[in-house]
Amino acid sequence: MKLNFFYVAVISLFFFSCTHKTKNIEVGSIQQLTGQMSKYGKTLQSALLAKTDMLNEERKQSGLPIINLTFEDDQLDPKTGVNALKHLIQSKKIQICFGAQSSSVTLAMASVANQNRVVLISSASGSPEISNAGEYVFRTCPSDVYEASIIAGYYNANLMNNSLAIIHTNNDYGVGLRDAFLKNINNPEKVNIFAFQQGQTDFRTILSRIKQQQTEVVYLIGYEEMIAVFKQALELGLTCQWLGNNQMNDPDMVSKFEKSANATVFPGHQYDLDEIKTTHADFYARYMKYSDGVDLDVFAAYGVDALIAVHQALLNGAKTGEEIKNELYKMKDIQGFTGVFCFDENGDPVKTVNLYKIENGEIVNL
Repeated sequence: MKLNFFYVAVISLFFFSCTHKTKNIEVGSIQQLTGQMSKYGKTLQSALLAKTDMLNEERKQSGLPIINLTFEDDQLDPKTGVNALKHLIQSKKIQICFGAQSSSVTLAMASVANQNRVVLISSASGSPEISNAGEYVFRTCPSDVYEASIIAGYYNANLMNNSLAIIHTNNDYGVGLRDAFLKNINNPEKVNIFAFQQGQTDFRTILSRIKQQQTEVVYLIGYEEMIAVFKQALELGLTCQWLGNNQMNDPDMVSKFEKSANATVFPGHQYDLDEIKTTHADFYARYMKYSDGVDLDVFAAYGVDALIAVHQALLNGAKTGEEIKNELYKMKDIQGFTGVFCFDENGDPVKTVNLYKIENGEIVNL
């Protein structure tokens, strides 16, 4: 009788342990992995994988379920991004998703995230509209409104009496940054504005007109197109004071700029790659293996900031999207790779934005 009871107890214990096996935490990440902007999608992917490896080692030691990342390529297309998010929600039952890079894609995905109570946290979408995209939408990069106010303040204080032109990419990001800048300067009616299509390669017509008009200050808003802008400005002999956007806070990109970019001033969060290499040596070594030697950029660092915040929410006991959202809003003094931060009531990061200058292919504090 006692022996039979023993067998029943063992079988019951085995059945309980199998049916209550701890599940992995499924997390999605949607960014561009092919095409023109894929460099940033791949560096973000590498950064998330490297940091997740480290966190999972700690979680295993503590007996916690590991984080399982699933990546989707949005191809910089809003419809593709929306379908990717729906797929992750249905197939992986995710409660958290990182992405997207493009403001247009993030805004398109926002309604899906809010309807399904899934936290969506972007490391690169700067459009002002994201501040009002819903309670489940967060970002760790600066809003265009905040970024623009910093560079506009510099213009008002130092360059206001000089003629000004704006060259910007014609998408939600470029238009949002342009409009926020114009609202913050003292003489917006005197500005000449030139828009270009994302991925454009020839800027000679725009630059020739700026040179002909003898424009003294040019505010450039773009992505990797800026490499071609500076190269062609040098070819045309255009000399002016350049102002730039946070996208320039990327040592790899800046190293490709021509000398015409010297003295360019741009805003950005604290980002010291040399310090990251030293302070986070284990992470950096893992990252470089995943990225095949492509160096860490500021937007990948923003992605790590997002993961650090989400992981702290998980450690605090949050499991559902709603619980994770509530934890993110409550957090203070999150120790990120780009400085200490928290989230405001709109899910925007509260952190210091600095001014930097380009000198001989290097980024230095202004």
